[in-house]
Amino acid sequence: MSKRCNHHGQCSCAWEAKERDIDHGGTLYSCVDRDKVMGLNESKKGSAKNCIKPYDERKDTKKVVRSIDGDGELIIFVPFTVQVKFKSFSVIGGDEGSAPNGVKIWKNRDDIDFDNAEDITCDQEFKLAVDSDGSIQYPVRISKFQNVSSLTFFFTGNYDDDTTQINYLGLKGESDHKKLADQHVSRGIQ
Repeated sequence: MSKRCNHHGQCSCAWEAKERDIDHGGTLYSCVDRDKVMGLNESKKGSAKNCIKPYDERKDTKKVVRSIDGDGELIIFVPFTVQVKFKSFSVIGGDEGSAPNGVKIWKNRDDIDFDNAEDITCDQEFKLAVDSDGSIQYPVRISKFQNVSSLTFFFTGNYDDDTTQINYLGLKGESDHKKLADQHVSRGIQ
């Protein structure tokens, strides 16, 4: 049973949601430098930023990122405008087996591509479940994800399709509000 807030009956927010955010932090959406989000193996150039959206738009299937037909691998580089402490993430994938089934994550690496992704040890790896509403939070080892200026996600495949589709990539944590220098202008990802 969820407890109600203490706003004297004037709103209907549930404490339950706030308690979840205490564990995993708040959304990092406002800290993402969306114009500089990049993808490798995306079917439409520049579409990687489509999966980075506010939580209340997570079920929007008009703005998504898909891998190239016949190849389920997808790399998404997510830079931040401030240093963050990354605590957890959620993923909503496509239907019909196109949801991603695994991901490797690196912090502060803008050089990850398909030539070196298997050779460079990732900071953490996850097996992913099919999640149609973004309710599964994958907590990361917080000790590995302090002082983060960027994250690179390598989605290694999907459940049973020729392409991988990601509708939503939700990031949670804390920001320290120190603006980063414009270090994300030139990237190794093209």
